[in-house]
Amino acid sequence: MNKFKLFFFLIIFNNTIIAQSAAIIDQLNFNLPQLESVKKNHNSGNDKNALRLLLGLYRQKENLYLKVSKSDLEYIKSNYPDEVDKTLKNANKVLNHNFLFRDEWDLEKSTIPYQFTGAIDWKTIPDGDIEWCYMLNRHKFWVDLGKAYLLTADEKYAKEFVNQATHWIDNNPLEDALKKYSWRRIEAGIRCENWIKSFEYFKNSKYITPEFLSKFLNSLYQHAQYINNSFSNFSKTSNWGVIEFQGLFNVSQFLTEFKENKKWETDALNNLSTCIQLQILEDGTHWEQSPMYHNEVFHCFMNVNLLAQRNHIVLPEIVVQKTKQMALANVQWQKPNYHEPLLGDSDDNDLRSFLTLSSFLFNDSILKSRAFKTVDYENFFIMGKENSIIYENLAGQQPDFLSTYQQSSGDFYMRSSWKENSTYTGFHLKKLGCGHGHDNLLHFTLFANGKDYLVDGGRYTYVENRWREFFKNNKSHNTLGVDDLTNSIYSDSWSNSFEARSQGIFTKIESSFDYAEAENTAYKRLIDPVSIKRRLLFIKPNIWVLFDSFSANGEHKFSQYFNFPNDSIQIKSGTLTTTYAKNNLIIQPVKKAEIKLTDSWWSPEYNSKIESKRAEVFSAAKGFTSFITLLYFPDETNLKYEKTPVYNRSNKLLSDEVAEALNIVVDDKMYTIFVLHNSPVPADHFFIVNDQIISGEIVLIEKNKDQNTIKIIKD
Repeated sequence: MNKFKLFFFLIIFNNTIIAQSAAIIDQLNFNLPQLESVKKNHNSGNDKNALRLLLGLYRQKENLYLKVSKSDLEYIKSNYPDEVDKTLKNANKVLNHNFLFRDEWDLEKSTIPYQFTGAIDWKTIPDGDIEWCYMLNRHKFWVDLGKAYLLTADEKYAKEFVNQATHWIDNNPLEDALKKYSWRRIEAGIRCENWIKSFEYFKNSKYITPEFLSKFLNSLYQHAQYINNSFSNFSKTSNWGVIEFQGLFNVSQFLTEFKENKKWETDALNNLSTCIQLQILEDGTHWEQSPMYHNEVFHCFMNVNLLAQRNHIVLPEIVVQKTKQMALANVQWQKPNYHEPLLGDSDDNDLRSFLTLSSFLFNDSILKSRAFKTVDYENFFIMGKENSIIYENLAGQQPDFLSTYQQSSGDFYMRSSWKENSTYTGFHLKKLGCGHGHDNLLHFTLFANGKDYLVDGGRYTYVENRWREFFKNNKSHNTLGVDDLTNSIYSDSWSNSFEARSQGIFTKIESSFDYAEAENTAYKRLIDPVSIKRRLLFIKPNIWVLFDSFSANGEHKFSQYFNFPNDSIQIKSGTLTTTYAKNNLIIQPVKKAEIKLTDSWWSPEYNSKIESKRAEVFSAAKGFTSFITLLYFPDETNLKYEKTPVYNRSNKLLSDEVAEALNIVVDDKMYTIFVLHNSPVPADHFFIVNDQIISGEIVLIEKNKDQNTIKIIKD
């Protein structure tokens, strides 16, 4: 660069700095006493010194999030050695512009590192997945740089943070062309949190200059104004709105010296109240029926509660109460391995970190019982050592329930105990209809002996391709089907042209069993309409019985689908059995049916898929057809079974279309499950099974020696 060009470059650069400084200083609230010296310098025309004083103020301010210091380093390194090692490795990759998104709660994880050979192109879309671009522009990796800086005191991390932040701001002006990339509203909201968290690590570095502060605060101000200029109906009813206005609330608590501070705070809390009222159902679940996005929203509201507590802000009661309800929903659906269920667009993530922070925020012993016993690495930076000790002294109290039906969202979670080796089943009875939901009506999962046996296929990708359709398909869930047709009709990544719905939901929870049923109306759309109904009985602790029925006039192919997390499954003598070294699951069709195994895929997290197997149990038949399926662990249960005839009170044998019953003998106890499919005459209310007169639609008879106990599950 010749001297003439350099001269003009320096003039332009200097004018840009002056303009940014003036813009920021003009937004300050000079009525605040802490800004008196900044005000004096500004009024005397010395904005350079005013910025220097403002930087000093931001260095002295109490952190919103970071609650550890150099005095805690020995404790951190000795108690979290693996996590420290991971942080440093991640930070060093970021130094080299090498990006891999692998944090537990990254919304869209990646599995292949991406290397920039020069400057970062913030619009990069590797492999055609724009979600990667979104992840890049959320800047969560700057927090890793911050932790590495704290852990090592190496200024190279601070320098890189300043370089990357400066480069991003300079190359991402707020313009319409970028609102589909770096300036999507959801990314703007996420950035606000991550920028503030990152800055708190670096604020005392020599690389945090008054000039950088001016650029950084100016961009945060721009983020806040951008977020607050719109609150659409989409935002009101989508996780986006929560993420956006949680970001605004973060900025309102960070830029407390700005004139707009209180307006941002008020608007953020008003809009977040609207969001939580509309989006969080009465049972505490997020309406989009994805535990992953439930927990992204939960994370945002925990941040709001955390910052409000620290800054002595009284939150709207609905925000506090529904945040607590969201925490309890996590307890209700948490698997025995502490993970969230893989329902809808979700990943197989551990819930304990979120429950750790929420149990601390609300001083809740029940939440503590399902969280970490001691504070985990991520929360330690937020809570600090003193609060970590308080947390550790909080006693955990086991929930006073086992199974739960989340009535608003239609999910039934059945469990035998709260122990890690307990059995657990999730049964999806209702579909509310949203982009993150899958074609999964009447889908159920089975977890036992510390592992998954029957799984949801997962999500894998949001890219509009065959994989998105494959993983959303009802065949990738443990559902029912007719004529190889899907339940819903897929349109694109985020919508269906026809949506399957359920009706007739009924549930019952008892100490010794759980029961649920529902009808899927999907195939009533056919020329020859088909009604399908699934009834699931869980006899605690480890026996499941399915009664799946199909009602039609013509001939159809009727199917059950079972999805496994791997290929450890075989067909043996008309039975499906897993092939582990021990604790194998038997899936036993009681009635004659064909079985086939096909190659499939399981996706426990975004961008990851594992070869697995899918079983289809099917039968071609005309008119009414039913499957009775018994699931159990032969290593744990000495079990025999037989289908037993059903008679009316005149001792007339009834057809399967009318009623069916199954005897299950376990050691010296016999269970008989009676199911009335179709009552032949309204007044025909009594039936005979095993010489026992009974009444009701669903009945469980327990025979122990010579004593019968009759439990009418459904009248």
